[in-house]
Amino acid sequence: MKQYKTKCMYGYSILGERPPKLDTQTKYVIIEQSRFFPHCVIIQRVDGKIFQGEKTWIVPQNSIY
Repeated sequence: MKQYKTKCMYGYSILGERPPKLDTQTKYVIIEQSRFFPHCVIIQRVDGKIFQGEKTWIVPQNSIY
């Protein structure tokens, strides 16, 4: 799987909660395209670790490199 970094500091909030913070120093893999947020992907850390209580994040596809 291709690995990416992200320019986003926060992922999208789904239920109006505080947006989940991302670790911008680690690498991520794309799990799938978001069905509900156009032009977004669902990502998770390459190392599989949980970061601040989160395992997956939704980010704009153009924010990963």
